[in-house]
Amino acid sequence: MKIGSLCTGYGGLDMAVEAYFGAETIWCAEIDKYASQLLKQHFDYPNYGDIKTIDWAQVEPIDIMTAGYPCQPFSSAGYRKGTDDKRHIFPFILEAISALRPKFVILENVRGHLSLGLKEVLIGLASIGYDARWKIVRASDVGAPHQRARLFIIAYPVGFRCQDQLCGKKSDQSIDGVIADSYCYACEKSRRTNRGISESGNGLRDGKDQGETRYEHRGGGQASANSDYPRRFGTMQRFQSRFNSRSEMSLQTPPNTLDQLGRLNPPFVEYMMGLPKGWVTDLDISRSQQLKMLGNGVVPQQAYYAIQQLMELDTPSEQDLS
Repeated sequence: MKIGSLCTGYGGLDMAVEAYFGAETIWCAEIDKYASQLLKQHFDYPNYGDIKTIDWAQVEPIDIMTAGYPCQPFSSAGYRKGTDDKRHIFPFILEAISALRPKFVILENVRGHLSLGLKEVLIGLASIGYDARWKIVRASDVGAPHQRARLFIIAYPVGFRCQDQLCGKKSDQSIDGVIADSYCYACEKSRRTNRGISESGNGLRDGKDQGETRYEHRGGGQASANSDYPRRFGTMQRFQSRFNSRSEMSLQTPPNTLDQLGRLNPPFVEYMMGLPKGWVTDLDISRSQQLKMLGNGVVPQQAYYAIQQLMELDTPSEQDLS
């Protein structure tokens, strides 16, 4: 599965989406100078820049679109002007969704968006034929020592029907991405059983690897051992348990909270955000810009947990909705 990323920042949301779906980010659209510098350093995909000026007809098709769009219009730290704020860019994101028609849209924003602006987002998604589900997840829900509550939204096309020629019925349940794969619960479960994949995830267990997880992409091939995934994120188990007290990563001594001048230390913030060491702080930019980028980002493990929770909810049947 291919991901197109809007308002990418340091790529925290994309880390989670890549990990959950076994997917690959193939392009992004980010205008911030320093975030763009980080993306260029870590990735080799194109950056299309300002989403307000992109010709979506010229962009490579994708299966999943992600967007951690600007939070200032909805944040309690700002003026909460909502859709009247000039930084409210969701209409342009909606235009991209309408043009590219991804199988999944995964969005992230501050908790305040739940009471300000979410209604307009859901109305917009419905107007182009997308249904949605959403959830508030805190960083502390995955063991981080801070709350950082965030709203996560997953949207997908309305009217899904199973594509198995011998089935064709409307799906009334979901199983780890069945909507994206276009197979109903029973057909997907059968396909996974035949391919040796568990119902609860993408991973294939290998008795020789002492419990580490291998990754299977939706297309059927396993993630290459020399791909960028292990270099960027490590094994899935370490990724998911970054803040787990039993994790060997969490047993490492965190960086100092303050730097030598008594100021908040960017490597400590990076650690608290669940990022690989040096992901932001190895970048040759000022301390203030590092902190700004980290402050605007999402904890990848938190995003992964939110996606997992939303994907494993049963899709409501017509009877449930009546």
